[in-house]
Amino acid sequence: MKLTRRSFLKASAATGALAALSGGVMSFERWAAKAAETGEVKLIPSICEMCGTKCGIIVKVKNGRVVKIEGNKEHPNGKGKICARGNAGMKLLYDPDRLKQPLKKEGDRFVPISWEQAFREIGEKLKDIKAKYGPEALVWSTHPELAYDYEVIFNQAFGSPNLSAHAPTCYSPRNVAYKTMYGEVPTVDYGNVKYYISCGRNLVEGINVSQVTGIMKAKEKGAKLIALDPRYSNFAALASEWVPIRPGTDLAFLLAMIHLIIKNEWYDKEFVKNYTIGFEEVAAEVEKYTPKWAEEITGIPAATIERITEEFAKAKPAAVVDPGWHTSRYMNSTEMVRAGAVINALMGNLGMKGGLKFSKYNFTKVEEREGLWPKLEKPKAKRFDGAGGEKWPLAKGLGMIQMLPEHILSGQPYPIKAYIVNHHNPVRSAGNSQKWIEALKKLELLVVIDVQMSETAMMAHYVLPESTYLERFDPPQIAGNAVALRQPAVKPLHNTMGVDDIIKELAHEAGIGQYFNFTLEQFSDQMLKPFNVTFKQLVEKGVIALDDGKTEYKVPEIKTESGKIELASTAFEKAGAKKVPTWVPPGVTEGNGKLRFLHGHTAVHTHTSTFNNEYLHALMPENVLWINTRTAEKLGIKNGDLVEVKSDYGKVTEAIHPDAVFMVHGFGGFSPYQKKAYKKGASTSFIIPCHVEPVSGASADCEVLVEVRKVGGGANA
Repeated sequence: MKLTRRSFLKASAATGALAALSGGVMSFERWAAKAAETGEVKLIPSICEMCGTKCGIIVKVKNGRVVKIEGNKEHPNGKGKICARGNAGMKLLYDPDRLKQPLKKEGDRFVPISWEQAFREIGEKLKDIKAKYGPEALVWSTHPELAYDYEVIFNQAFGSPNLSAHAPTCYSPRNVAYKTMYGEVPTVDYGNVKYYISCGRNLVEGINVSQVTGIMKAKEKGAKLIALDPRYSNFAALASEWVPIRPGTDLAFLLAMIHLIIKNEWYDKEFVKNYTIGFEEVAAEVEKYTPKWAEEITGIPAATIERITEEFAKAKPAAVVDPGWHTSRYMNSTEMVRAGAVINALMGNLGMKGGLKFSKYNFTKVEEREGLWPKLEKPKAKRFDGAGGEKWPLAKGLGMIQMLPEHILSGQPYPIKAYIVNHHNPVRSAGNSQKWIEALKKLELLVVIDVQMSETAMMAHYVLPESTYLERFDPPQIAGNAVALRQPAVKPLHNTMGVDDIIKELAHEAGIGQYFNFTLEQFSDQMLKPFNVTFKQLVEKGVIALDDGKTEYKVPEIKTESGKIELASTAFEKAGAKKVPTWVPPGVTEGNGKLRFLHGHTAVHTHTSTFNNEYLHALMPENVLWINTRTAEKLGIKNGDLVEVKSDYGKVTEAIHPDAVFMVHGFGGFSPYQKKAYKKGASTSFIIPCHVEPVSGASADCEVLVEVRKVGGGANA
């Protein structure tokens, strides 16, 4: 039988009806009885989606039920190991609270509707909004996953420039700094590094399994690891030395390092001469940034800065300042990453063993996939947030999604009336939850695509349930020296769809279906063209290596305009900064009873997406506030006391700088549809305002001062 769009939708609806009649998922007792009869086990290679790292997994399936998830040794991400979140993936699949069918809000409640009705009504509303206000009235935000190119095509075909990732609340400073200076974003040869400095990057809790494994191997071989962090994190505990720096002053520490490296000629002269431009301008700028100057700002003794810098330089080229990941913290975060990039260049570590490295392989670009769709035209309107424009030239492609509420409410620079959110929960992850809630109520159309009923989904007019990563195909992935495929381990348990099909159906109903007349296999084969690999081969093997895995250490091609690492860059001047890294103070200053509010990740949860997971909830059901022992003593606060910072229980510890308090991000959910996570712990999103860091457009999430007091008495701070 030929599968048409209409028959596909009817089949999906029938599947949902059957699931409803049978009580949804087969009961464990029925499954166990059947499994005991046959004991058949299937091993399905796939890709995890419990965080953004996308490690390779092997899914064990017994009689149609996932019984275990293990690491895939053939996959470069993880290399056979998975973290707690990866192990808990089956509890996402079998979560009784997950979304099971399309929903439409009628009054103050959600009612189930068919996929056909959902697509038809959303498509009609999108066409009406486009006719009244123009295509730019649509904003689409996402946590970019493997089907991101589908979102690019949809938005360009619709005519909207307003596609935004979660980058400004995570990695915009890193990407802007390194893409401008190096041409692309490198990673670290973690397993061979000899001296490693982390500026607040917590490798052990913001887990990337292969990177953690690598840094552990390096430590076993004698590498020195420096944790430059106001908090004694789990990585600081692993490190050789914890440097408890004043929050927001890492930049001063790094500038003093550059001063010492150049003054003492500890840099790689040949590398600087052959592969960089702007050295003289950097040297002139950093002459004033002495260790004594940095001591006054950072609180770290000048002698410590001098010792660490000398040790670091002696280890070159296997000496690295980590480019970072979650770098959206302070108003000077881009300058801080730039300074680290200068240090890495001075060490001559690019392409060297134990240094920085670029990705070796890349898929074809969207515009290069000839014949699958008509030529895409660049949207005529400017972005709502100004990204890529005169004021924010370096934020192009990253955007400033944290500022969307302000633009919805003001109607400037033009009306925003429709918002589609995929795999993203901005009400909780972009700060200033109150303003998000206020703004989203003003929209004519809000559509949320998700696996769970998030806080953003609670505000939606339509909620479209995505199949979990264990139930769907996605386009291929490049991981190190291999390509890999996410594929279903089991059939969808409920009336859900993969996001690729959701986007295609939305496109057809919105009048741009001609851009989506291709199959996932055709789309994937076009991506894989450079590697002589096909979608069918990946279905069979799961992971295919593209080379023998042996690293050839050499300086790679540098894809900047000059063909060299640009230590001095006019692009930064055009963005309002100096050509070279310079001292910029953080946006707020602690004191007068005010403490800086810091937040970060934990190894057992991801953003706001895993707190309803039964296994992970059991490991960490809620969060606490960290406050320094001396600060707490002044306030009369002890371990376990309830404190007010819109937080919950306090943890009195020496492991946090006395000028700051810290809380794990993601708790304090207020969606009653997620029963385990509901009202557990405290939310950072009600404390963090919507900032815009001046160069990258990032959300400077740690530029907030708070007062802390013990509930039921105690002094204010």
